[in-house]
Amino acid sequence: MKTAAFSILFFILLALSKTASSDYPIAPEFKLPTQDTPIRLSSLRGKLVYVDFWASWCRPCKKSFPWMIGMKEKFKDMPFEIVAINLDTDKNLAEQFIKSQAINFPVAFDPEAKVAEMYGVEGMPSSYLVDPQGRLRIRYTGFWNKSKNEKEAAIKDLLQKMKTNQTTLF
Repeated sequence: MKTAAFSILFFILLALSKTASSDYPIAPEFKLPTQDTPIRLSSLRGKLVYVDFWASWCRPCKKSFPWMIGMKEKFKDMPFEIVAINLDTDKNLAEQFIKSQAINFPVAFDPEAKVAEMYGVEGMPSSYLVDPQGRLRIRYTGFWNKSKNEKEAAIKDLLQKMKTNQTTLF
């Protein structure tokens, strides 16, 4: 009888201890080379991170870069970072495109698509919002005008919640 009561109490306490923040999975950790120094997702803890998977052959991916550059500039005074992860097997193709843009965020290289696989990338571009605690908040596949507005609204909302110290409440 005591064992049954203890088991029931244990499961009740376990259920009560579950918080809303645990409803979001932890983003897979990565360490990837960039044009400068390697970047780790964990080094960006405390910031809202927009992780974007792209390739030079992907037309919508290329169209997303001016928007990402604009978002980085718009939120430059906020705890916000963008990491673009290129999946080209030939790094030169990516570098040619990078040189044509005024990119203001790190571009990492994942030519074997190991990180893309960890994130479950199914289409291009695929992007993810990772909250300051390292949790995957939102996933997007594709890039079009409507998605720009949705993505910007999500970024603004999460940054506002961070500003008002509500990051563990949502």
